[in-house]
Amino acid sequence: MGRKRTKDKHLPRRVYFKNGRYWFIDRDGSWHSLGTTDAEMYRELASRVDRSSSVSTMKDVFDRYILEKLPLLAPRTQRDYRGYIANLLPVFGDAPPKEVTAKHIYDYRNKRAETSVVQANREKSCLSAVFSAAVEWGIVNTNPSRQVAKIEEPSRSRYVTDKEFTAVYRLASPMMQCAMDLATITGQREGDLLKLPNRDPSVYTDDGIVFRPGKSKRRHPRRGVMVESAKAVIVECSPELSAVVARARKLGPDIRKTLLCNLQGKPFTESGFRSNWHRLMQTALKGRKKSNGEAAIEPVLTESFTFHDLRAKSASDDENVGNATDRLAHDDPRTTRKVYLRKPRRARPGAKILDKPENIRQTPEKPGT
Repeated sequence: MGRKRTKDKHLPRRVYFKNGRYWFIDRDGSWHSLGTTDAEMYRELASRVDRSSSVSTMKDVFDRYILEKLPLLAPRTQRDYRGYIANLLPVFGDAPPKEVTAKHIYDYRNKRAETSVVQANREKSCLSAVFSAAVEWGIVNTNPSRQVAKIEEPSRSRYVTDKEFTAVYRLASPMMQCAMDLATITGQREGDLLKLPNRDPSVYTDDGIVFRPGKSKRRHPRRGVMVESAKAVIVECSPELSAVVARARKLGPDIRKTLLCNLQGKPFTESGFRSNWHRLMQTALKGRKKSNGEAAIEPVLTESFTFHDLRAKSASDDENVGNATDRLAHDDPRTTRKVYLRKPRRARPGAKILDKPENIRQTPEKPGT
């Protein structure tokens, strides 16, 4: 048995990163180049790995899953699963697949939940997907993860008030203001807003703006391409929505790919947009000292909120639950009510007092009391 890795533990077996390139070392000791990017490495490795060879550890199963199953998932899911597998490897990597039991997974889930319940559930789901593939390949007979239930996650209850929204809005850049307006008017997710094209007749129609939720995309089982698995959502035009779109277009070069863009006119990356939002929240929470001729900024928030919370605000501020459900592209109104309606409920007072207190005869006190 070879020595255990001291670095790059996330890489598949017999793969190493050296001099800016990935290399595969075969059993004869020969080095074979796999390219310079992760995609090239996994693609080349898939053509070299002998799948008929025996699988002795869970790391072998993880490696095969990364090669064969992971590329079939959406790009964001691929990134997430690679992170989950990196966390699962130190615990399950050396274990023989058939010896991993539900009790082991229960213990991992509970220990992981001490840090993050959400991550515990996500990593457990990832492990279940890996075991399902292992069942398909005949490596194991059952999926032990199926016996382990997820830990119930409390629904997020943060509601952004109009006062809080306005306070943060005044601190935001003009482009971030447009993003905030689009989030509350359309109710769409961050990723779908960032991909909204600048000019496209198939998106900006006479009926309204056509959104095709990215979360509904799945890879076609035969053709291998990403396809829509849900109907598109048309957010009808309104004076407010048209004004936001026109305002955003004036903030960058006329010829650009997306409506929301950075200072150079390029599309926001997911990490870039979230970094901008994080800085905005930090300013809103902590304020900013006077510097370089700029006036000091006082804190305007006591509790931060996420950009995704604006999607919930869009639903919560709509008095018609049906409209909110359609706008958020939910198939079931119960999802809208349970997760996205966060505004405090208003209730009428109960039954009136049957008689006025002054008309109720008081019981006289006994002497000597």
